[in-house]
Amino acid sequence: MNDAPALHGQVTDPALPVPARRDRQWHRPAYIGLTTLLPTAVVAWLPALMSERFGRCLTYGEQCARDADMLGTVAWYAFWGSAAAGVAAVIVTSAAGWARRLRKSLVLIQLTLQMTTATAILALA
Repeated sequence: MNDAPALHGQVTDPALPVPARRDRQWHRPAYIGLTTLLPTAVVAWLPALMSERFGRCLTYGEQCARDADMLGTVAWYAFWGSAAAGVAAVIVTSAAGWARRLRKSLVLIQLTLQMTTATAILALA
């Protein structure tokens, strides 16, 4: 048994081997990323839809920016990429060492794409 005190935020279940405890640390961010993806996108759209320029574009077709198509495409693919990476991070089993590294990479990709989604949507405003 290891009598050392746990570090802040470290999962300490003595029944699990050390690699399995480290792997469980990446489940929580994957779930949090998946549950906050849609609310993040909705909240990011609010200022964009409330802007005068976007309102005139929707209502009258005036002042529509050419870069809006590109930013919308970036937001679309980043949103679905984040969702796919999050689902993959949740369902990857931790039977091997490569799976643990894969889950960590998937979670980091998921969170990066989620931030890219919000940034691209806010840039539309």
